[in-house]
Amino acid sequence: MAREKSEAVILKTFNWAESSRTVVMLSREFGKMPLIDKGGRSITSKRGRLIPFSRLEIGFHYSEKTERGYINDVDLLEQFSFEREGTLGRLAYGSAACELLYLLLPEEESHTLLYDYLISYLRHIDTAEKHYLPAIFLAFFLRLLSHLGYHPSLAYCIDCGKETNHRTKIEKPVLFSPERGGVVCPACQREGEYYIGLSAESYRVLSRLQTASLDEASTVPIGYQEASLLIDTLTKFLSYQSGLVSGLKSLEFLEKLRNSHLTLEKDSR
Repeated sequence: MAREKSEAVILKTFNWAESSRTVVMLSREFGKMPLIDKGGRSITSKRGRLIPFSRLEIGFHYSEKTERGYINDVDLLEQFSFEREGTLGRLAYGSAACELLYLLLPEEESHTLLYDYLISYLRHIDTAEKHYLPAIFLAFFLRLLSHLGYHPSLAYCIDCGKETNHRTKIEKPVLFSPERGGVVCPACQREGEYYIGLSAESYRVLSRLQTASLDEASTVPIGYQEASLLIDTLTKFLSYQSGLVSGLKSLEFLEKLRNSHLTLEKDSR
């Protein structure tokens, strides 16, 4: 019965008994892996607690009989409380990153750099001013796509390869094709094809964030509507390229929350 130990972050949990559940974790050494948390939800459990949005050290063993991993020990190394202004937004963006990793990563394939990047991302979401949170999430989204081989073409036309002068010279709206995987120059556009129109400013922001560090993204303020358009653009791109058919449930919650606030403001006038 092999015993292992690793740093890990919770991506998703599935409760299947009053005190037990399956926990899908991203570990630094072993990648994404589902582990059985038997009795861990019980208030009488003397083992350390599994806390979402935390850097944990977990001890686990594999059962030769069931070929499943079981959690033995949990130590809290670092917790991201998201208690600063904009807590619900921080929770939504933290959850969206974990949801993306859960949906996209194969099991038991090590992604050490990606694990370290996730920890850095959660620290930024925990401490940045709230109006920089969308840019930090977009930078994470773009880096994750590129890391997994889904690199959207923003600097060059996806068809002919013509450079788009993406950083400074673009003044007109740009058309992005989720199906083809990037921006399409006027000469390569096809009648009847689906495109997402990006304003020159939105296009410049997205291009800038594609190569930005999380520190650099933490200085880029983006309005809610612009952020929604850019996140929707990347989500549709991912849907076409990877076959994922649904949006991110974590961000749907943020959209519902925003709409409810707008309705309350309208009703109070």
